[in-house]
Amino acid sequence: MPSNATTRMNPFPRLLLFCLACWQCGMLAAQEPFFRNIYEPKSGSYVEVTSLFSKLPASGFAPVRVTIANRLEAPASVSLNFLAESNNFNSGKLKTKSSFVATSPGGTTTTTDYLVPVAATVKEASYGNGHSSSLTLSMVGVTVGQHTQTSSNLENFPYLLMSDALSTPNGSALDSELAKVASGSGGGYMSSQSFAGKFLSSMMPEDWRAYAGYDGILMTDQDWLGLPPGARSAILQWNRNGGYLRLFASSPSSTLASLSITTGTGGSDTRGKGIVKLSTIPASLALDVPAVVNEFNKSSGNVTRQAQSAIDDYSTGGWGLQNSLGTKTFHFLLFIIVLIAFGVLVGPVNLFVFAKSGMRHKLFITTPIIALSASVLMILLIFVQDGFGGRGIRIQWIELVREDSDNNAYIHQEQISRTGVLVGNRFVLTEPATIIPLPLMSSQWTRLNSDSNNDQAYEMNFIDKGLQVSGDWFQSRSEQAQLLKAVVPTRARIESTDAANDAALLSNFEYEISDFYYRGKDGKFWRAESIASGKNFLARECTQADFLSFVSIAGSKLGKLQQDRLLQLSQRPGYYIATTSQAPMIETFTSITWTESQTIITGRVQSPEAP
Repeated sequence: MPSNATTRMNPFPRLLLFCLACWQCGMLAAQEPFFRNIYEPKSGSYVEVTSLFSKLPASGFAPVRVTIANRLEAPASVSLNFLAESNNFNSGKLKTKSSFVATSPGGTTTTTDYLVPVAATVKEASYGNGHSSSLTLSMVGVTVGQHTQTSSNLENFPYLLMSDALSTPNGSALDSELAKVASGSGGGYMSSQSFAGKFLSSMMPEDWRAYAGYDGILMTDQDWLGLPPGARSAILQWNRNGGYLRLFASSPSSTLASLSITTGTGGSDTRGKGIVKLSTIPASLALDVPAVVNEFNKSSGNVTRQAQSAIDDYSTGGWGLQNSLGTKTFHFLLFIIVLIAFGVLVGPVNLFVFAKSGMRHKLFITTPIIALSASVLMILLIFVQDGFGGRGIRIQWIELVREDSDNNAYIHQEQISRTGVLVGNRFVLTEPATIIPLPLMSSQWTRLNSDSNNDQAYEMNFIDKGLQVSGDWFQSRSEQAQLLKAVVPTRARIESTDAANDAALLSNFEYEISDFYYRGKDGKFWRAESIASGKNFLARECTQADFLSFVSIAGSKLGKLQQDRLLQLSQRPGYYIATTSQAPMIETFTSITWTESQTIITGRVQSPEAP
């Protein structure tokens, strides 16, 4: 009775709690809350798990934030076990497991962001319904809980993120407009899926890998300015690696320069392999909904479709790297002969010669010996035909920016291998990289196809040395392919030594460059060969036809999307394209012998650096 009276006499605390709850609900609408569990009611200690984006990516990692408010003296910890699935209905699933341990010392509140591996979307959508995925968390420790986040995406539509500021006034209209597009293309029930996942600009992750599975990000200029500095840097790295950054400015005075975003020369909106675009928006933040949906739905060079290109570029038989690996015939005849011989020996010969009438008791000896011998012979045939380990070929494209204090190498690596008998399948990625499996054209050696009904299981966990990877990435007697991306710091560059002479250059790479082609700023084309590390060299003039032919040949083993990007990038004045076989690559499974490792290097010729 006294407490009720107190509540009636002083309504302010109740009003404050109501306002706080409303504010938290608004925040969670832009995210995916897993749960908030109070594990010690007297102290109010709790564990809260939130997915920072309301929509799962096509591949890579989903950023998850874990907060432990531990108001007890003893430390608190929870184990988080994740299972990610990519489910295309009647075809096989891709499953990825990962686990983390979150701890908080006594009397502290600890907030940690985790990159949770997701299952890549690399299979054809069934009946045009699109792609669906899920991420399930099972948590044990000071508290227990389970939650599943689910997402869907329209087939051949990019995976997008949109700020809460833009989504609140436009989200419903964008979803409705996308539903019209989906129904017109036979999108089935997937026409109800959302246009983009939502996020809060103040709570964005600071690792580029958190954005790697998304094709485009939409936000206002104020959202951009409200980002934490680390998140802004991560998004710019994602953008340079091929992402489409779409900005809307409510102020006409806002420009990319005022937002501290450096773009290409001549007013270009290109940044490395990516594009950034800025346009004005009314103060109400109301978008031209049909135009925005059309901008992302049409086939343009602005926004890519990672999930669809992973299917279309590698599993249709036109991938140059797979063609270079060649085919291998499985010699069924030898195994058929062994099976026939086994049948003859274990049957008539065994019955009428080894254990003939009156000696039938010998069957208990001869039959196991014949069966064991046949098994050993089969194993020997497999070893002779397929061998141990495996061999493969790989190609990487390194884009060097060296602009706006960005001294990173943006690496895109494609690889394919064929294995024999493997012992183990675990490896560690020591570079901060993403890795996804690629579906291949159906054959007797492939396990992952775009229309395969086979489940594929992977496991990825962060350890001190990097990202530990295991599972079906490499399987015995099979063909498999992977796509890796990384952003690593570097001082490598091609430098001009004479401002009046485009041909006078210096290589600052740590390895020899085999072939070098350069589109000069004055419209001339230059080439050079066998450029030693750290040496000045003088290029000689060549024709545009020579330049374009080299670009075509150099990129012929890449997937089609990357070939198109390489061609677009090669048309920028002041850019060079070089090849080498001596550059280090992202290392994966050590049992694979890489018989061919080719590197394409692109970038802008730099002015001399100050000592």
